[in-house]
Amino acid sequence: MANGPHRAGYQASRIDDAARSRQVQLDVWYPTLADETAHGYGLSTGRVAAGAAVASGTFPLMLLSHGALGDATNYSWIAEYLSRHGFVIVGVSHFGESPVFGQATVDPTTVSRFGARTRDLAFALEFVLRRSQWASAIDPARIGAIGHSSGGATVVMLAGGRYQPESMAAYCRSQAGSGDKGCRYPAATAAAGEDDIPVADGRVRAIVLLDPAVGPAFDQATLAEVKVPALVVGSVDNDFVPFASHAGRYAALLSNVEALRLDGGEGHFVYLDECSSTIEAMGVRLCADRPGVVRKDVHARLSARVLTFLNRHLAII
Repeated sequence: MANGPHRAGYQASRIDDAARSRQVQLDVWYPTLADETAHGYGLSTGRVAAGAAVASGTFPLMLLSHGALGDATNYSWIAEYLSRHGFVIVGVSHFGESPVFGQATVDPTTVSRFGARTRDLAFALEFVLRRSQWASAIDPARIGAIGHSSGGATVVMLAGGRYQPESMAAYCRSQAGSGDKGCRYPAATAAAGEDDIPVADGRVRAIVLLDPAVGPAFDQATLAEVKVPALVVGSVDNDFVPFASHAGRYAALLSNVEALRLDGGEGHFVYLDECSSTIEAMGVRLCADRPGVVRKDVHARLSARVLTFLNRHLAII
């Protein structure tokens, strides 16, 4: 049963950015009136009306940026919820990071290629607004972005935050970074090129950061260009990236910010779909939570808070 005025439509496709000789995977959730059925995403199962027609009306759009080595469908809980409440969600999965392109294409050194990530998002946005079947259903004046972990950092850069990789590298060499599992990802081996420099997109009007990573790569001056409202959600008792260095840092330094601290034992991967896989990242289970943490309940709490934030800042002008 839908938990909003609409039901969740869904369609996956792959597009080519010919200028960069690069594929981009799109998972699009959108409002529909068609009946939902169970749908397997790989890591998890949701309920959508696959391939259904979009509902009548004009809707705000949210770009969705996944965490390191993940894919957009890992966050179907929030994508389905928002689509049922009148949003088009464009999830972007990145070549080189995401296994959706085939496990043989995954290169962990691409995790730090934030220029490629932001360019993927900007290209996907332009495609959806100009050339996709959803173009007429989207209000181009109401665009936001949501991201988890390194996806949260990507969203900050897309909104104008200036990424300083040297600051992140210095932190990872320091004592403060010694227990930060995010510092264990291998560094890129090739020299940085133009495609590695993040780009901003002024069409983004609000951002949501779910336990964002890469916090030490920013200070108050480098975040000063982020003018849009931001909602920062962070796990205080973090099992992957220390709260104070990441989510807490963004919450303290962004100028137009709301913050939500999860202090009930929620870990870094509570923001992923409910799942049963035994897969781990740096020794931390993606699908297992600490005793007393019920992922479904966490998602219900966060969904309502995210929707309230977005309805306030992406209201019809």
